[in-house]
Amino acid sequence: MTAGIDDRRPDTDAEAPHGETHALIAKAVQEHGISTATIADVLDGLGITNRVLDSRLHRVSGDDRLFFGAAYTVCWVMVRKGPSIVAASPSTWQEVRDFLVPEVVDGRGMVYVAGSGPLITDAALAGGLSTTYLLEQLRFEGIVLGGAIRDRDVVEQSTRPVVASNFVPTDTQGAYRVESVGGTCLVDHVPVHTGDWVFSDGNGTVVVPAARLHEVLAAAATTGCTEQDVLRRIRAGERLPNIIDEVGTI
Repeated sequence: MTAGIDDRRPDTDAEAPHGETHALIAKAVQEHGISTATIADVLDGLGITNRVLDSRLHRVSGDDRLFFGAAYTVCWVMVRKGPSIVAASPSTWQEVRDFLVPEVVDGRGMVYVAGSGPLITDAALAGGLSTTYLLEQLRFEGIVLGGAIRDRDVVEQSTRPVVASNFVPTDTQGAYRVESVGGTCLVDHVPVHTGDWVFSDGNGTVVVPAARLHEVLAAAATTGCTEQDVLRRIRAGERLPNIIDEVGTI
């Protein structure tokens, strides 16, 4: 990391974007053992559907511990011809530069999410240089890509979490462009809005609508406590069918 970068950033989570909410979630996760499986169960129970990302997306750097944050989205689209086929087109750099989210100076408390509808598995939505920049300089909590990534030798050395479908040598330049940043993107069939909360661990990745976060978190805390108690009772020798008859969940 370049010397002096940290000197230009706030020192406390409360001063970072979404820092206070992130700290509250971290406390709940630690106290109640909340995982993405817990959250998925809660979303089902509340009738909130289509919020689990494609299972082909998995951790390609960092360990499988839970990370989370408010989504900051980048929407990619295929490059198409303009109204005039003889007019000069934008440069490739003009088409893709915004994926580096130049308007963000502090990504703490946020998760970088990029998507283009169906997973892009034959071209990389990010690479070693951009992920290093986003994670180490802007300090996003993690990165979730709706498709491929490249520069495996650099990415896998990172201790910070990146979720992607696969590694591939080709990039998106010339074939895709950034349509919007800080709005909404689709990761396969799942809509992700900037401000939604993204949770990702070894089970997978789920998206919680911003307006339902506190409701989901409260229910997840209760569910997490119940699951921890059931696990304790199983290990103590109780029969699982009898426990389920009592608590009504598994």
